[in-house]
Amino acid sequence: MIVKRIVKIIVSLAIAVFVAFLTGWHGLKATDYQLELTQIKSAYELSSQSRNLFNQAFYSFQLSALTGRQDDVENADRAFDKALTKDLLSADLYLLHAAYNLKLHRLQAAKMDLEKLAFLDDAKVEVLKAEIAVQEGKYSNAAASYQAIIETNRTWDNLSRLAYLQAKFGAYETADYLYQAAEEEISAKDMRSYAWVKLQRGYIALSRGQADKAWRHYRQADQAYSGYWLTQDYIAEWLATQRKFDEAISLYKQMAFCTRKPEIYQSLGDLYLFIGKPELAQSWHDKALVHYLDSVNRGDVQYYHHLSSFYADARQDGAEAVKWARRDLQLRQNVMTQDALAWALFRNGQHVEAVEAINNALAFNWQDAHVYFHAGMIYLAAGLTEAGQRYLQQAVQINPHYDAFHVHR
Repeated sequence: MIVKRIVKIIVSLAIAVFVAFLTGWHGLKATDYQLELTQIKSAYELSSQSRNLFNQAFYSFQLSALTGRQDDVENADRAFDKALTKDLLSADLYLLHAAYNLKLHRLQAAKMDLEKLAFLDDAKVEVLKAEIAVQEGKYSNAAASYQAIIETNRTWDNLSRLAYLQAKFGAYETADYLYQAAEEEISAKDMRSYAWVKLQRGYIALSRGQADKAWRHYRQADQAYSGYWLTQDYIAEWLATQRKFDEAISLYKQMAFCTRKPEIYQSLGDLYLFIGKPELAQSWHDKALVHYLDSVNRGDVQYYHHLSSFYADARQDGAEAVKWARRDLQLRQNVMTQDALAWALFRNGQHVEAVEAINNALAFNWQDAHVYFHAGMIYLAAGLTEAGQRYLQQAVQINPHYDAFHVHR
């Protein structure tokens, strides 16, 4: 075991030396993403050598959050299992584990982590409770919590959480102000967080049909933190919305090769479908489905939502779409899960039930063009023509280009 750890450390150091070699001696600059990836891997190997279980869990979580790859998620699961077995009384560990579980839509597991911290008076606990409230569709409660937290903990991430909700309720100027405030709170050493905020501001602009404004934010994100696959994902979607399909396809293929993420496979397949090339979409959709189902078979739940949209739009298999939408709804009853169920029922020809489900989604007053588009199509299919046309018009008012290519996020 000691020999294996030494080998791992040597390999990690070799990677770091190689990056330095490329950067310093040959003028080929490694990207910010590559450099951070190397740093996290090196820190993880050092924590393994010192048998620091908390740090192993921490860095494996960081790695899985950075890459989003399934093998990194599985490694993080193992690291947390080991740490929780050996370190049962660590508040920091349970806070970390709760955040990790939330990221993977494991709401009940996150709640169990927080129950063990009932004695702790800490803003981090309140933030996690608010995040659970968002997942459960309790948006007003979450917004009130974020506002109270910001009064004493004015951090970039708390400001961003509130900004997200404000944007979804149509308070775009307030949301943009909060995101700008978040940028000001970010340290110069944390350019990945700065890039992430820029991506959120860009996505709000794009979802309102403001392509030029979105592009400026996306470019700033790329300049602040280079080589990040998430930025490339947003840029590829932007290219497709501007009908620069060849460039978007090329970028998606690069991401598919580098990340091996099923979401990227699906986006590429979706784009091929959008431009009328189903024969090219097939293989990419097949690859995405294999990964989604493998994840589910391992007991994971984070891809339920993706499976619902996949079957509803990529395969137009209404029965399968309904099955996965209902599973997701059992976990979290929010606007997106209600909308997904409504659209799945529509695809399955259950128009009366679809109207009921989309009404549940509309009750949240979520200002999303695609929710209103779904509502319009569902109402028209149910024979409620006037209401259907009204909802389609609301979709246009939010985003005049709502019918352009978009990614299921």
